[in-house]
Amino acid sequence: MIRGLWFFAQLAVLVVIAVLLAEQPGSASIEWHGWLVETSAGMLVAFVVVLALVLIVLWRLWRGVTATPHAINRYRRNRRRARGNAALVRSLSAIASEEGAAALRHVRDANEIAEPALAHLAAAEAAELAGDTERAETEYGRLRERPETALIGLRGLIGLAERRGDLAKATEFAREARRLAPKSPWAARRLFELESLTGAFAEAERTLADATRIKAVPAAESDRLLARLILARASTAETAGNEAEALADATRAHELDPALADAAVTAARLLVRAGRTPAAERILTESWMAGADSAIARAWLALAPSGDPQAQLRQAERLHALDRDNPEGRLALAEAELAAGRWAEARQHLAQVGNQTTRRYFRLMAYLESASGNAAGARSWFEKSLAAPPDPGLAAPLSLEPARA
Repeated sequence: MIRGLWFFAQLAVLVVIAVLLAEQPGSASIEWHGWLVETSAGMLVAFVVVLALVLIVLWRLWRGVTATPHAINRYRRNRRRARGNAALVRSLSAIASEEGAAALRHVRDANEIAEPALAHLAAAEAAELAGDTERAETEYGRLRERPETALIGLRGLIGLAERRGDLAKATEFAREARRLAPKSPWAARRLFELESLTGAFAEAERTLADATRIKAVPAAESDRLLARLILARASTAETAGNEAEALADATRAHELDPALADAAVTAARLLVRAGRTPAAERILTESWMAGADSAIARAWLALAPSGDPQAQLRQAERLHALDRDNPEGRLALAEAELAAGRWAEARQHLAQVGNQTTRRYFRLMAYLESASGNAAGARSWFEKSLAAPPDPGLAAPLSLEPARA
């Protein structure tokens, strides 16, 4: 309405100007193909202005008539877009409430929106929720084909491949994501994890170096991750019978992260088998001081002859002397004392450890009470050990010999 009023206001101004010009003195004549037109100068100007105004009005009318189909199409398109956006919201709401089937129903209408990438993403997540992995893979594949959404699609495809156990395919997708986004922290970390899981140790080490360079992984964490990677390579080499290579890798892993108990235990086991027991003891000592662990304690005790309780006790006393306040050292000493029949000393060290809730502590107490003739107390401690969760590190064998498959 305001635009219409503005148009008529402009028209009124032009009419006033035309009238004023028509009243001005002067004359004008036009001769064209034998025709002679004589009029005043003001009337000629007014005629030109009115003619221009009529042409403008006719042009606007023509534009309005010809633009009507486009306006109708635009209206329909906007209406479909609004309906699609509403369906997309309903689909996302269903995904949030874990209603996969309902999300898939709503996402069909969402395909009408102007930006189909959102619809494909919602459809993929809804299909995953509904257990339709084939549909989810198709939708993520469509996202992968568009440059602006390729990473989103690849991320979804990696997750699908991992869930079905196809780590090789997941690694392939991760490498593609890394090529598309060389500076992406997520792509670098994900590729490193998958290469580590698939045994591509050399590639994983290079990926980790790149991830550290672009600050996707902090330098301190990089050393820990590299230590675990090299330890995994050492385990693979040991299984294949390449003990020299396994020892070099395990030693390097220990140097990178002395607190990594598995690296120290593996290196010590290989050193003992190579006849280098003092070097094995040195590595275990370094790891014990960096972070005492029950696996280190068990490996340390295994350095003594297994059939000699007194030698085991002396070895435990040496470990306890490294850090007399460490509860793991006290537990190792109490265990050796029980094996040597020193009940009073074992009870004293277990009392100094304090009340713990570990399975190892409960079993030591049960053994002590049983050896002391307290059957009821032994049964009570044993029942507690059955209810306690497994202790970390106790999965490792007491001996430094590798576990056999």
